[in-house]
Amino acid sequence: MIKMTKATMIFLMILLTSGVMAQDFTVDMLRVWPSGDIPFNKDVIELGELLDEENKRFRQVSNPVMFVYRKKGVTKAGPALLYTPGGGYKHVTTGVDRGVAYARLFFKMGFTTVVVLKYRLPDGRIVNEPHKVPLCDAQMALATMHRKADDWYIDRSKVGVKGASAGGHLIASLNNSNDQIVAPGVKRDELVQAFSILRVPVISFKQPYEHKGSHNNLLGDRSDDSKLIEFYSMETRVTKNTPPTFLVFATDDTSVPYQNSEMYIEELKKNKIKFDFVKLGKGGHGFGLNRKKVDKDWIPTLQEFVYSIVGKPAGVS
Repeated sequence: MIKMTKATMIFLMILLTSGVMAQDFTVDMLRVWPSGDIPFNKDVIELGELLDEENKRFRQVSNPVMFVYRKKGVTKAGPALLYTPGGGYKHVTTGVDRGVAYARLFFKMGFTTVVVLKYRLPDGRIVNEPHKVPLCDAQMALATMHRKADDWYIDRSKVGVKGASAGGHLIASLNNSNDQIVAPGVKRDELVQAFSILRVPVISFKQPYEHKGSHNNLLGDRSDDSKLIEFYSMETRVTKNTPPTFLVFATDDTSVPYQNSEMYIEELKKNKIKFDFVKLGKGGHGFGLNRKKVDKDWIPTLQEFVYSIVGKPAGVS
């Protein structure tokens, strides 16, 4: 368990006032690196973590945490999900509820555990080798889910991952980097992913469809490094080992060009990876789970895809 910070107290107050704690799941906040030895962190960090006035966006993260949602009354291992929010690698947009809405959605689908990751950002004032840091935290968070499988009632063969926007780029990096482990002590079998969900993902760091903000924020003063651009352009990284993938995106997205998703889909096809997608005509970039912002409900297609991978858990209507 982590030390009670101001952000933690605000989060707990929101949960209590919304009645979440009285519902059928619990939430804990766990350090990604419980030993306190956080890889890539500078020896001296004078910057404190910042949370915006809306209680949505974290910056200057030096000690990443996982918001761990676990369904009550579970007696049998089942599917689980790791979710990485977006924010252009400039901040981590967890939303006011820190992912409660996604926890509820996947619990209805029969999942036992949902983990929302507040990862470190590529801030050169806080970390060394900034471009490696988000992936390092994501790899460790996924490994932790595998290591905690017995305690958290997780079926290790049914661990999925999800990301939105730059968080989608982080998840795509996780999907395609099992042979590029940057998190100390993590093993390849702790990075197994049953499926991937990418919502309005950043995919390319190349013209003409690059998302310049994510590109420049992640690579920093190495933003012109051709090897890093190639490595972090996910359309070049898909292989036969990429997990089955679901994408949802909108053609009126003015933040991340929707062609990012279409390029990735083409690579999934070429490599014969199981996939499905929903192409929205309306929704923009930040539609999330708000059905009123989109022109069609994409959740049933997502659910059908997930069940095609992990099976429909018993007792789910």
